[in-house]
Amino acid sequence: MADDNTKPAVGLTEARRLVEVEKVDVLVGGASSAVGNAVSAYAENAGILYIAVGTHDTAMTGAKANRVCFRQTCSLAMLSTALGAELVRRAKRWYFLVADYAFGTDARDRLQTILLAHGGSIAGLDLHPLGTSDFSPYMVKARSSNADAFLLLNGGTDTQNAATSFVQFGLQKRMLAAGVTGENELAAGFPSEELAGSLWGYVWGPDAGGHAPALHARFVAAAKGFPPNWRQYLGFMAVKNVTERIEASGTTDTDVLVKAFEDYRYDAAKAQPGVFRACDHQALQETYCAEMLPRAKRRTPEEYFRIVSADGGEFAAGPCTSADSAKAAAIIGGEKIPVRANYEPVRLR
Repeated sequence: MADDNTKPAVGLTEARRLVEVEKVDVLVGGASSAVGNAVSAYAENAGILYIAVGTHDTAMTGAKANRVCFRQTCSLAMLSTALGAELVRRAKRWYFLVADYAFGTDARDRLQTILLAHGGSIAGLDLHPLGTSDFSPYMVKARSSNADAFLLLNGGTDTQNAATSFVQFGLQKRMLAAGVTGENELAAGFPSEELAGSLWGYVWGPDAGGHAPALHARFVAAAKGFPPNWRQYLGFMAVKNVTERIEASGTTDTDVLVKAFEDYRYDAAKAQPGVFRACDHQALQETYCAEMLPRAKRRTPEEYFRIVSADGGEFAAGPCTSADSAKAAAIIGGEKIPVRANYEPVRLR
């Protein structure tokens, strides 16, 4: 095991240690896209299977794809599609607050396309640096606009600080708030009661269908000191899928495992099954738009969201002929996996 501290340099160092010293059979992990892309590139050169657990950067299964990397979570493109499809039904003049790095600008571009295709308009757009603490200048500009929706295209403490400022300026009384990724741990850090009714791109929750309620109950029992969330779900599913594919293949040989993952259909604890698509190595799965709930309507105090709409995996991601997936397919199809140095694959039979 290792902690990447959400820093690419640390993640890369720890990946090297695990592969070259500990001789692990598979790499699984990563919540930050920057870390995930760094580890993916290393895994490609080292010849080891890598399952990216929580990295949303669309390019990971697009222009930055490689043959040994598969993504367990929904891509940013999928989350943007799910959020945008519901948001355009409720608002047509959007104000964009965008974190000035790939995650924010990619979400901006995809959501703008959806908005304009549905006859909407851009009421305003601001880029902000990572780690911004004072969002009041952006709120002043948004207050003077004619926006009926305010989009938070950022993450972590930036989202928490921006959402807090949004409420401090009373903008929740004038426009609908929306964010590209919503999760319980994030919502616990901002005025969620005041933002009841806001819309968020969403990966999984207890109302996702299938045996989601039973799995969620297991997470609730295991969670100590933090809200149960879809980060737990993604880690669970990644490890479950790796274990199943190794057992089915009878080996940890990377080339064999990659082929075993391609087009592998699995129970995603959602209404529909998931599948790791061969063309781009994205896990196609239902992707959601969720609404933030007021305290009185939550199942428990720490369950902040309710799914309001679901998109099928291929609709959310687009077909293999889409620009992102076509780039991935060209890369994956042209690569040969190198033989791992100083490693003998495990044979189960």
